[in-house]
Amino acid sequence: TEIGVHGLGADGDFLRKRSHEADVEERMAELRQQIGEGRRTIVRVDRTELSKNIVRGLLAYRELLAGRPEWRERVVHVAFAYPSRQDLAVYREYTAEVERLANAVNEEFGTPGWTPVVLNLKDDFARSLAAYRLADVALVNPVRDGMNLVAKEVPVVSDAGCALVLSREAGAYEELGRDAVVVNPYDVVGTADALHTALGLPAGERAERSKRLAAAGTALPPARWFLEQLEALRG
Repeated sequence: TEIGVHGLGADGDFLRKRSHEADVEERMAELRQQIGEGRRTIVRVDRTELSKNIVRGLLAYRELLAGRPEWRERVVHVAFAYPSRQDLAVYREYTAEVERLANAVNEEFGTPGWTPVVLNLKDDFARSLAAYRLADVALVNPVRDGMNLVAKEVPVVSDAGCALVLSREAGAYEELGRDAVVVNPYDVVGTADALHTALGLPAGERAERSKRLAAAGTALPPARWFLEQLEALRG
């Protein structure tokens, strides 16, 4: 028996084209208004599955604001958490916990002109792409994930280049870890520190890292990924 590893990459050509269509531009304008002028963005896009670790991500963001008050009113966490498996009680409760925690962070730290967490629970691909384009930092912190294409997609689409805070337990870590800020997904304080590091990267370094992440993330696009598996089966 032979086992092959074929890590699916992002479709860079599709993403670059799709992310500049009119519906994405409209959602970017809406998001910019919600974020506010001159603020950094930490972006995550996930299904509300327990493995995606959204709750610990929000706890890490709260820890960042509590422990690093210089980031208050200077950063917004754009969190798109799309409900998954809502026929199961444990998933419904997890989705509700994500919403409760986001609201708690906003109540604790928010000001009249600043909403710390912009949370949306309704699936919208164009809005996700808009968030990708606005990302200064992408947060991908699963406790276990076979790949995680979001980690590969955001650097491709981000307008100014983004830093990637990445769990060492994501499959994408093998390809992207060298240029990411790597975290133990169970370590809330460590993830908060990683967010601080990522937010503080100089623009030039962030852009260079983002270029390398995008190149690595698109090295095996879907068509080539499929053909390589066919060739392996034939060989």
